[in-house]
Amino acid sequence: MIIGRVIRFFLVLNIFLFSSFKNFANNNLHYQINDVSITSFSNIENEILDLVNTHRKSIGLKPLELNNIESSSAANHSYNMASGKISFGHAGFQKRIKTISGQLGNISASAENVAYGTMNAKEVVNVWLQSPEHKKNIEGDYMLTGIGVAKSKKGIIYFTEIFTK
Repeated sequence: MIIGRVIRFFLVLNIFLFSSFKNFANNNLHYQINDVSITSFSNIENEILDLVNTHRKSIGLKPLELNNIESSSAANHSYNMASGKISFGHAGFQKRIKTISGQLGNISASAENVAYGTMNAKEVVNVWLQSPEHKKNIEGDYMLTGIGVAKSKKGIIYFTEIFTK
């Protein structure tokens, strides 16, 4: 009798979990905050990481390791730009690094790339590689990176990549 109840419980739980999470398979979670459409752009963020690391490997550099703390900071910065809370750029960069350092420990070097538009991952990385300053960041002596993306109500995508050592 108890075994039957336990089996029914797990069966119902599995059905609930399957039906609740089946929409997450494409890695694009979507919700609305104020006028900013927030999507978990894990596919595009992972593609940016892959493209940056492919470039780094092609010139003999070690790949960057994706860091969740840095990614959270990058996503927050992209959200703030997409919402109009701050203008496009690097406003608050030192504060972001101080916050990251408080969680990760000493950071000896840091940089940040930002971009916006209706670009895909390959296009944004190509734009960065065509810019001497952005390329310098991608090719810099860094170990960790964080990538965050947000989309404005007007459909403009904001990209942030943070680099640290």
